Amino acid sequence: MSTIETNLKNQPIVSISVSPQAIKSLPPPSLSISTTSSLTPNTSSATIFYDDKQIEKTYKKGKQILFEFDQIVKDIHFQLNEQLKCLEQRIETQLSILSEIQEYFRRRADVEFDYAKNLDNLHKQINQKHRAQKARRETWFFQSIYNLWETMVQDTRSHVKYHTIMSDICGKYMHDKFNEIADDTRRMFMKCKSVGLASHEDIYKVLNELKSTMKTYHQYQSESKQAEQKLRNILQQIAKIKNAKKQKAMEKRVEKRQMKYTETKVKAFKARNDYIMTIESVNAALQKYCSDDVPDLIDCMNFGFHTSIAKCIQMYLSAQDNIKRGRQMTIETLNRAIGDLDTVIDKQKYLESYSSIFTIPKKIKFEPHKGDEVATVNAQVLIRDDMQSRFKQMQNRLASLKTEHDEIIDINMYI
Repeated sequence: MSTIETNLKNQPIVSISVSPQAIKSLPPPSLSISTTSSLTPNTSSATIFYDDKQIEKTYKKGKQILFEFDQIVKDIHFQLNEQLKCLEQRIETQLSILSEIQEYFRRRADVEFDYAKNLDNLHKQINQKHRAQKARRETWFFQSIYNLWETMVQDTRSHVKYHTIMSDICGKYMHDKFNEIADDTRRMFMKCKSVGLASHEDIYKVLNELKSTMKTYHQYQSESKQAEQKLRNILQQIAKIKNAKKQKAMEKRVEKRQMKYTETKVKAFKARNDYIMTIESVNAALQKYCSDDVPDLIDCMNFGFHTSIAKCIQMYLSAQDNIKRGRQMTIETLNRAIGDLDTVIDKQKYLESYSSIFTIPKKIKFEPHKGDEVATVNAQVLIRDDMQSRFKQMQNRLASLKTEHDEIIDINMYI
Protein backbone atom coordinates (compact mmCIF):
# COMPACT_ATOMS: atom_id res chain seq x y z
CA MET A 1 0.00 0.00 0.00
CA SER A 2 1.38 3.48 -0.92
CA THR A 3 2.00 6.22 1.59
CA ILE A 4 -0.77 8.33 0.09
CA GLU A 5 -3.28 5.45 0.33
CA THR A 6 -2.33 4.75 3.91
CA ASN A 7 -2.78 8.33 4.87
CA LEU A 8 -6.12 8.75 3.11
CA LYS A 9 -7.48 5.53 4.55
CA ASN A 10 -7.05 6.85 8.08
CA GLN A 11 -7.72 10.58 7.60
CA PRO A 12 -10.16 12.73 5.64
CA ILE A 13 -8.91 13.84 2.29
CA VAL A 14 -7.47 17.33 2.60
CA SER A 15 -7.78 19.60 -0.37
CA ILE A 16 -4.71 21.63 -0.98
CA SER A 17 -4.87 25.36 -1.66
CA VAL A 18 -1.55 26.93 -2.64
CA SER A 19 -1.06 30.65 -2.26
CA PRO A 20 2.03 32.75 -3.01
CA GLN A 21 2.35 33.59 0.67
CA ALA A 22 2.38 29.94 1.63
CA ILE A 23 4.94 29.15 -0.99
CA LYS A 24 7.16 31.96 0.12
CA SER A 25 6.87 31.01 3.80
CA LEU A 26 7.55 27.29 3.39
CA PRO A 27 10.74 25.84 2.03
CA PRO A 28 10.17 23.41 -0.87
CA PRO A 29 11.44 20.23 0.85
CA SER A 30 8.79 20.36 3.57
CA LEU A 31 5.70 20.33 1.28
CA SER A 32 3.35 17.32 2.00
CA ILE A 33 -0.26 16.18 1.34
CA SER A 34 -1.16 15.89 4.98
CA THR A 35 -0.06 17.75 8.09
CA THR A 36 -1.65 15.49 10.71
CA SER A 37 -0.77 11.87 10.03
CA SER A 38 2.03 9.77 8.73
CA LEU A 39 2.29 8.88 5.07
CA THR A 40 4.34 5.77 5.75
CA PRO A 41 3.22 2.70 7.76
CA ASN A 42 6.13 2.63 10.22
CA THR A 43 6.95 6.30 11.04
CA SER A 44 5.24 9.17 12.83
CA SER A 45 7.05 11.92 10.94
CA ALA A 46 5.75 13.59 7.79
CA THR A 47 6.90 12.06 4.56
CA ILE A 48 7.53 14.22 1.54
CA PHE A 49 6.26 13.24 -1.91
CA TYR A 50 9.69 12.99 -3.46
CA ASP A 51 11.01 10.65 -0.79
CA ASP A 52 13.12 8.08 -2.64
CA LYS A 53 12.71 5.33 0.00
CA GLN A 54 11.59 2.08 -1.66
CA ILE A 55 9.06 -0.34 -0.13
CA GLU A 56 10.63 -3.77 0.06
CA LYS A 57 7.36 -5.71 -0.29
CA THR A 58 6.72 -6.95 -3.81
CA TYR A 59 3.31 -7.32 -5.42
CA LYS A 60 2.05 -9.58 -8.16
CA LYS A 61 1.31 -8.14 -11.54
CA GLY A 62 -2.23 -7.91 -12.87
CA LYS A 63 -1.79 -10.66 -15.45
CA GLN A 64 -0.31 -13.02 -12.88
CA ILE A 65 -3.17 -12.33 -10.46
CA LEU A 66 -5.75 -12.96 -13.19
CA PHE A 67 -4.00 -16.15 -14.30
CA GLU A 68 -3.87 -17.51 -10.75
CA PHE A 69 -7.52 -16.62 -10.18
CA ASP A 70 -8.54 -18.42 -13.38
CA GLN A 71 -6.59 -21.45 -12.18
CA ILE A 72 -8.44 -21.36 -8.84
CA VAL A 73 -11.77 -21.20 -10.69
CA LYS A 74 -10.75 -24.17 -12.85
CA ASP A 75 -9.83 -26.15 -9.73
CA ILE A 76 -13.20 -25.33 -8.17
CA HIS A 77 -14.96 -26.40 -11.40
CA PHE A 78 -13.04 -29.66 -11.39
CA GLN A 79 -13.72 -30.36 -7.71
CA LEU A 80 -17.45 -29.69 -8.00
CA ASN A 81 -17.74 -31.93 -11.07
CA GLU A 82 -15.78 -34.67 -9.32
CA GLN A 83 -18.14 -34.45 -6.36
CA LEU A 84 -21.13 -35.15 -8.58
CA LYS A 85 -19.24 -38.02 -10.24
CA CYS A 86 -18.43 -39.51 -6.83
CA LEU A 87 -22.06 -39.22 -5.73
CA GLU A 88 -23.19 -40.86 -8.97
CA GLN A 89 -20.66 -43.65 -8.45
CA ARG A 90 -21.96 -44.07 -4.90
CA ILE A 91 -25.52 -44.48 -6.16
CA GLU A 92 -24.38 -46.96 -8.81
CA THR A 93 -22.60 -48.98 -6.13
CA GLN A 94 -25.76 -49.08 -4.02
CA LEU A 95 -27.83 -50.13 -7.02
CA SER A 96 -25.29 -52.84 -7.89
CA ILE A 97 -25.61 -54.31 -4.40
CA LEU A 98 -29.39 -54.00 -4.67
CA SER A 99 -29.25 -55.86 -7.99
CA GLU A 100 -27.28 -58.69 -6.38
CA ILE A 101 -29.86 -58.94 -3.59
CA GLN A 102 -32.58 -59.02 -6.22
CA GLU A 103 -30.75 -61.79 -8.09
CA TYR A 104 -30.44 -63.78 -4.86
CA PHE A 105 -34.19 -63.63 -4.25
CA ARG A 106 -34.89 -64.56 -7.88
CA ARG A 107 -32.79 -67.69 -7.55
CA ARG A 108 -34.20 -68.35 -4.08
CA ALA A 109 -37.68 -68.20 -5.60
CA ASP A 110 -36.68 -70.89 -8.11
CA VAL A 111 -35.31 -73.07 -5.31
CA GLU A 112 -38.43 -72.59 -3.18
CA PHE A 113 -40.65 -73.36 -6.17
CA ASP A 114 -38.74 -76.54 -7.00
CA TYR A 115 -38.81 -77.60 -3.35
CA ALA A 116 -42.56 -76.98 -3.11
CA LYS A 117 -43.08 -78.84 -6.39
CA ASN A 118 -41.07 -81.84 -5.18
CA LEU A 119 -42.98 -81.89 -1.89
CA ASP A 120 -46.27 -81.74 -3.79
CA ASN A 121 -45.19 -84.61 -6.05
CA LEU A 122 -44.19 -86.61 -2.99
CA HIS A 123 -47.57 -85.97 -1.38
CA LYS A 124 -49.46 -86.90 -4.55
CA GLN A 125 -47.46 -90.10 -5.09
CA ILE A 126 -48.00 -91.22 -1.50
CA ASN A 127 -51.76 -90.55 -1.66
CA GLN A 128 -52.03 -92.26 -5.03
CA LYS A 129 -50.26 -95.33 -3.71
CA HIS A 130 -52.42 -95.32 -0.59
CA ARG A 131 -55.64 -95.19 -2.62
CA ALA A 132 -54.40 -97.96 -4.90
CA GLN A 133 -53.62 -100.22 -1.94
CA LYS A 134 -56.55 -99.16 0.21
CA ALA A 135 -58.03 -102.65 0.36
CA ARG A 136 -54.75 -104.10 1.59
CA ARG A 137 -54.32 -101.33 4.14
CA GLU A 138 -57.61 -101.65 5.97
CA THR A 139 -55.83 -102.93 9.05
CA TRP A 140 -53.54 -99.84 9.17
CA PHE A 141 -56.14 -97.98 11.19
CA PHE A 142 -55.61 -100.33 14.10
CA GLN A 143 -51.95 -99.26 14.42
CA SER A 144 -50.96 -96.12 16.32
CA ILE A 145 -47.98 -95.77 13.96
CA TYR A 146 -50.53 -95.09 11.20
CA ASN A 147 -51.34 -91.75 12.85
CA LEU A 148 -47.64 -90.89 12.75
CA TRP A 149 -47.47 -91.68 9.04
CA GLU A 150 -50.64 -89.72 8.29
CA THR A 151 -49.31 -86.72 10.26
CA MET A 152 -46.11 -86.67 8.22
CA VAL A 153 -48.06 -86.86 4.95
CA GLN A 154 -50.39 -84.02 5.96
CA ASP A 155 -47.41 -81.96 7.12
CA THR A 156 -45.87 -82.38 3.67
CA ARG A 157 -48.99 -80.86 2.14
CA SER A 158 -48.81 -77.91 4.54
CA HIS A 159 -45.20 -77.22 3.65
CA VAL A 160 -46.09 -77.25 -0.04
CA LYS A 161 -48.31 -74.25 0.72
CA TYR A 162 -45.66 -72.49 2.84
CA HIS A 163 -42.90 -72.81 0.27
CA THR A 164 -45.20 -71.87 -2.61
CA ILE A 165 -45.99 -68.62 -0.81
CA MET A 166 -42.27 -68.11 -0.16
CA SER A 167 -41.56 -68.64 -3.86
CA ASP A 168 -44.16 -66.03 -4.83
CA ILE A 169 -42.77 -63.51 -2.33
CA CYS A 170 -39.13 -64.02 -3.35
CA GLY A 171 -39.97 -64.02 -7.02
CA LYS A 172 -42.76 -61.66 -7.92
CA TYR A 173 -43.10 -59.37 -4.91
CA MET A 174 -39.40 -58.89 -4.10
CA HIS A 175 -38.43 -58.55 -7.78
CA ASP A 176 -41.04 -55.88 -8.49
CA LYS A 177 -40.34 -54.04 -5.25
CA PHE A 178 -36.59 -53.91 -5.87
CA ASN A 179 -37.20 -52.61 -9.40
CA GLU A 180 -39.39 -49.89 -7.92
CA ILE A 181 -36.70 -48.97 -5.37
CA ALA A 182 -34.04 -48.80 -8.10
CA ASP A 183 -36.24 -46.58 -10.29
CA ASP A 184 -37.07 -44.28 -7.38
CA THR A 185 -33.39 -44.06 -6.44
CA ARG A 186 -32.35 -43.12 -9.97
CA ARG A 187 -35.14 -40.56 -10.24
CA MET A 188 -34.23 -39.06 -6.88
CA PHE A 189 -30.57 -38.89 -7.89
CA MET A 190 -31.38 -37.03 -11.10
CA LYS A 191 -33.43 -34.47 -9.18
CA CYS A 192 -30.68 -34.05 -6.59
CA LYS A 193 -28.12 -33.78 -9.36
CA SER A 194 -30.11 -30.98 -10.97
CA VAL A 195 -30.23 -29.21 -7.60
CA GLY A 196 -26.47 -29.69 -7.25
CA LEU A 197 -25.89 -28.28 -10.73
CA ALA A 198 -28.05 -25.29 -9.86
CA SER A 199 -25.91 -24.75 -6.76
CA HIS A 200 -22.83 -24.98 -8.95
CA GLU A 201 -24.26 -22.31 -11.23
CA ASP A 202 -24.79 -20.04 -8.24
CA ILE A 203 -21.18 -20.58 -7.20
CA TYR A 204 -19.94 -19.91 -10.73
CA LYS A 205 -22.05 -16.75 -10.78
CA VAL A 206 -20.42 -15.34 -7.63
CA LEU A 207 -17.01 -16.40 -8.96
CA ASN A 208 -17.64 -14.41 -12.13
CA GLU A 209 -18.79 -11.51 -10.00
CA LEU A 210 -15.60 -11.83 -7.97
CA LYS A 211 -13.52 -11.77 -11.13
CA SER A 212 -15.31 -8.63 -12.26
CA THR A 213 -14.84 -6.87 -8.91
CA MET A 214 -11.21 -7.95 -8.84
CA LYS A 215 -10.59 -6.40 -12.26
CA THR A 216 -12.41 -3.23 -11.22
CA TYR A 217 -10.39 -3.07 -8.02
CA HIS A 218 -7.05 -3.34 -9.80
CA GLN A 219 -8.16 -0.90 -12.49
CA TYR A 220 -9.18 1.77 -9.96
CA GLN A 221 -6.05 1.17 -7.94
CA SER A 222 -3.98 1.78 -11.05
CA GLU A 223 -5.89 4.96 -11.82
CA SER A 224 -5.43 6.09 -8.22
CA LYS A 225 -1.69 5.49 -8.42
CA GLN A 226 -1.48 7.46 -11.64
CA ALA A 227 -3.44 10.36 -10.15
CA GLU A 228 -1.22 10.25 -7.10
CA GLN A 229 1.91 10.36 -9.22
CA LYS A 230 0.59 13.29 -11.25
CA LEU A 231 -0.20 15.14 -8.03
CA ARG A 232 3.31 14.43 -6.79
CA ASN A 233 4.79 15.79 -9.99
CA ILE A 234 2.84 19.04 -10.00
CA LEU A 235 3.56 19.64 -6.32
CA GLN A 236 7.24 19.12 -6.98
CA GLN A 237 7.05 21.53 -9.89
CA ILE A 238 5.28 24.23 -7.90
CA ALA A 239 7.79 23.88 -5.10
CA LYS A 240 10.58 24.79 -7.52
CA ILE A 241 8.82 27.93 -8.86
CA LYS A 242 9.99 31.17 -7.22
CA ASN A 243 7.81 33.55 -9.20
CA ALA A 244 4.58 34.43 -7.40
CA LYS A 245 2.62 34.92 -10.62
CA LYS A 246 3.59 31.54 -11.95
CA GLN A 247 2.69 29.94 -8.64
CA LYS A 248 -0.71 31.64 -8.80
CA ALA A 249 -1.21 30.23 -12.28
CA MET A 250 -0.37 26.71 -11.04
CA GLU A 251 -3.04 26.77 -8.32
CA LYS A 252 -5.88 25.73 -10.66
CA ARG A 253 -3.85 22.83 -11.99
CA VAL A 254 -3.08 21.71 -8.44
CA GLU A 255 -6.75 21.89 -7.46
CA LYS A 256 -7.75 19.94 -10.58
CA ARG A 257 -5.16 17.24 -9.88
CA GLN A 258 -6.23 17.16 -6.24
CA MET A 259 -9.89 16.62 -7.21
CA LYS A 260 -8.93 13.94 -9.70
CA TYR A 261 -6.80 12.19 -7.10
CA THR A 262 -9.61 12.36 -4.52
CA GLU A 263 -12.13 10.98 -7.02
CA THR A 264 -9.93 8.06 -8.04
CA LYS A 265 -9.03 7.28 -4.43
CA VAL A 266 -12.70 7.14 -3.44
CA LYS A 267 -13.39 4.78 -6.34
CA ALA A 268 -10.42 2.66 -5.30
CA PHE A 269 -11.70 2.46 -1.71
CA LYS A 270 -15.17 1.42 -2.87
CA ALA A 271 -13.75 -1.09 -5.34
CA ARG A 272 -11.54 -2.60 -2.66
CA ASN A 273 -14.48 -2.94 -0.27
CA ASP A 274 -16.57 -4.56 -3.00
CA TYR A 275 -13.68 -6.88 -3.83
CA ILE A 276 -13.17 -7.95 -0.21
CA MET A 277 -16.90 -8.40 0.43
CA THR A 278 -17.26 -10.45 -2.75
CA ILE A 279 -14.35 -12.65 -1.64
CA GLU A 280 -16.13 -13.22 1.67
CA SER A 281 -19.34 -13.99 -0.18
CA VAL A 282 -17.61 -16.54 -2.41
CA ASN A 283 -15.85 -18.21 0.52
CA ALA A 284 -19.12 -18.32 2.48
CA ALA A 285 -20.91 -19.85 -0.52
CA LEU A 286 -18.22 -22.52 -0.91
CA GLN A 287 -18.24 -23.20 2.83
CA LYS A 288 -22.02 -23.55 2.90
CA TYR A 289 -22.07 -25.80 -0.17
CA CYS A 290 -19.41 -28.18 1.16
CA SER A 291 -20.60 -28.21 4.78
CA ASP A 292 -24.38 -28.10 4.34
CA ASP A 293 -25.50 -28.59 0.75
CA VAL A 294 -23.43 -31.69 -0.06
CA PRO A 295 -24.55 -33.65 3.07
CA ASP A 296 -28.14 -32.57 2.38
CA LEU A 297 -27.83 -33.79 -1.22
CA ILE A 298 -26.56 -37.17 -0.02
CA ASP A 299 -29.45 -37.41 2.46
CA CYS A 300 -31.94 -36.58 -0.28
CA MET A 301 -30.39 -39.13 -2.64
CA ASN A 302 -30.79 -41.85 0.02
CA PHE A 303 -34.21 -40.70 1.22
CA GLY A 304 -36.33 -43.80 1.82
CA PHE A 305 -33.72 -46.12 0.27
CA HIS A 306 -32.87 -48.14 3.37
CA THR A 307 -36.43 -47.96 4.71
CA SER A 308 -37.85 -49.47 1.51
CA ILE A 309 -35.27 -52.26 1.51
CA ALA A 310 -36.02 -52.98 5.17
CA LYS A 311 -39.74 -53.31 4.41
CA CYS A 312 -39.00 -55.78 1.61
CA ILE A 313 -36.83 -57.90 3.86
CA GLN A 314 -39.52 -57.72 6.56
CA MET A 315 -41.95 -59.30 4.11
CA TYR A 316 -39.43 -62.06 3.47
CA LEU A 317 -38.94 -62.53 7.21
CA SER A 318 -42.71 -62.71 7.67
CA ALA A 319 -42.84 -65.60 5.20
CA GLN A 320 -39.94 -67.23 7.02
CA ASP A 321 -41.80 -66.77 10.29
CA ASN A 322 -44.84 -68.55 8.82
CA ILE A 323 -42.61 -71.46 7.84
CA LYS A 324 -41.11 -71.40 11.33
CA ARG A 325 -44.57 -71.58 12.92
CA GLY A 326 -45.50 -74.37 10.52
CA ARG A 327 -42.39 -76.33 11.47
CA GLN A 328 -43.14 -75.78 15.14
CA MET A 329 -46.68 -77.08 14.64
CA THR A 330 -45.21 -80.08 12.81
CA ILE A 331 -42.85 -80.76 15.70
CA GLU A 332 -45.69 -80.54 18.21
CA THR A 333 -47.97 -82.77 16.11
CA LEU A 334 -45.23 -85.36 15.59
CA ASN A 335 -44.41 -85.30 19.30
CA ARG A 336 -48.06 -86.02 20.09
CA ALA A 337 -48.07 -88.80 17.49
CA ILE A 338 -44.93 -90.25 19.05
CA GLY A 339 -46.53 -90.02 22.48
CA ASP A 340 -49.59 -91.87 21.20
CA LEU A 341 -47.53 -94.88 20.13
CA ASP A 342 -48.76 -97.65 22.46
CA THR A 343 -48.19 -101.35 21.91
CA VAL A 344 -50.81 -102.37 24.46
CA ILE A 345 -53.57 -100.33 22.83
CA ASP A 346 -52.51 -101.52 19.38
CA LYS A 347 -52.68 -105.08 20.58
CA GLN A 348 -56.07 -104.56 22.19
CA LYS A 349 -57.54 -102.97 19.06
CA TYR A 350 -56.11 -105.68 16.89
CA LEU A 351 -57.45 -108.48 19.04
CA GLU A 352 -60.85 -106.82 19.22
CA SER A 353 -61.03 -106.43 15.48
CA TYR A 354 -60.15 -110.11 15.01
CA SER A 355 -61.99 -111.43 18.04
CA SER A 356 -63.43 -114.35 16.12
CA ILE A 357 -59.96 -115.48 15.14
CA PHE A 358 -58.22 -114.89 18.44
CA THR A 359 -61.08 -116.20 20.67
CA ILE A 360 -60.28 -119.03 23.12
CA PRO A 361 -61.10 -122.41 21.57
CA LYS A 362 -63.59 -124.71 23.31
CA LYS A 363 -62.20 -126.76 26.18
CA ILE A 364 -61.27 -130.32 25.37
CA LYS A 365 -63.16 -132.78 27.53
CA PHE A 366 -61.84 -136.01 28.98
CA GLU A 367 -63.14 -138.96 27.08
CA PRO A 368 -62.93 -142.00 29.44
CA HIS A 369 -62.18 -145.47 28.30
CA LYS A 370 -64.90 -147.93 28.68
CA GLY A 371 -65.20 -148.75 32.34
CA ASP A 372 -62.76 -145.94 33.52
CA GLU A 373 -64.72 -143.25 35.27
CA VAL A 374 -61.87 -141.37 37.04
CA ALA A 375 -61.56 -137.87 35.45
CA THR A 376 -59.03 -136.25 37.85
CA VAL A 377 -55.30 -136.61 38.51
CA ASN A 378 -54.54 -138.70 41.56
CA ALA A 379 -51.33 -139.99 42.97
CA GLN A 380 -51.44 -143.69 43.22
CA VAL A 381 -48.83 -145.34 45.34
CA LEU A 382 -47.14 -146.87 42.37
CA ILE A 383 -46.53 -143.53 40.58
CA ARG A 384 -46.33 -141.12 43.54
CA ASP A 385 -42.49 -140.85 43.53
CA ASP A 386 -42.40 -140.25 39.83
CA MET A 387 -44.99 -137.48 40.08
CA GLN A 388 -43.12 -135.77 42.89
CA SER A 389 -39.93 -135.81 40.84
CA ARG A 390 -41.67 -134.29 37.85
CA PHE A 391 -43.28 -131.65 40.11
CA LYS A 392 -39.86 -130.53 41.40
CA GLN A 393 -38.48 -130.35 37.88
CA MET A 394 -41.37 -128.19 36.80
CA GLN A 395 -40.89 -125.85 39.80
CA ASN A 396 -37.19 -125.43 38.98
CA ARG A 397 -38.02 -124.74 35.37
CA LEU A 398 -40.60 -122.10 36.31
CA ALA A 399 -38.14 -120.40 38.67
CA SER A 400 -35.52 -120.27 35.91
CA LEU A 401 -38.01 -118.82 33.41
CA LYS A 402 -39.15 -116.22 35.95
CA THR A 403 -35.55 -115.09 36.56
CA GLU A 404 -34.88 -114.84 32.84
CA HIS A 405 -38.10 -112.87 32.35
CA ASP A 406 -37.18 -110.38 35.09
CA GLU A 407 -33.74 -109.82 33.54
CA ILE A 408 -35.28 -109.08 30.15
CA ILE A 409 -37.67 -106.55 31.73
CA ASP A 410 -34.78 -104.80 33.51
CA ILE A 411 -32.79 -104.55 30.27
CA ASN A 412 -35.78 -103.06 28.44
CA MET A 413 -36.24 -100.50 31.19
CA TYR A 414 -32.64 -99.32 30.86
CA ILE A 415 -32.98 -99.12 27.09
